[in-house]
Amino acid sequence: MIMHIVHFTSALPDERIQELYIARMAQYQAVPGLLQKHYVRYENGQHGAVYTWDSPEALQAFRDGELFRSIADTYQVVEWTLEVADVVLSLREPEAAVGTLR
Repeated sequence: MIMHIVHFTSALPDERIQELYIARMAQYQAVPGLLQKHYVRYENGQHGAVYTWDSPEALQAFRDGELFRSIADTYQVVEWTLEVADVVLSLREPEAAVGTLR
């Protein structure tokens, strides 16, 4: 598994970012190889996401695609950082999280 972590500073208010997260969820649900996406707000006021991918190829295909390219404009990103890491060990199996969304 691959973890892709995004931090960004936006010109938009928090409420608008939350609305955009919700409006774009279906697009992310259709992305091949994306196992999970957690939408986050950091203590420093930044926003972002933590993605879990089934392979490096799936992550690269996403990064080459229009949905990824639309992030900066959609969220009026002022600056961002992107990190990628291999998941070397997980406390729980991914199936443990299935069905927890309400």
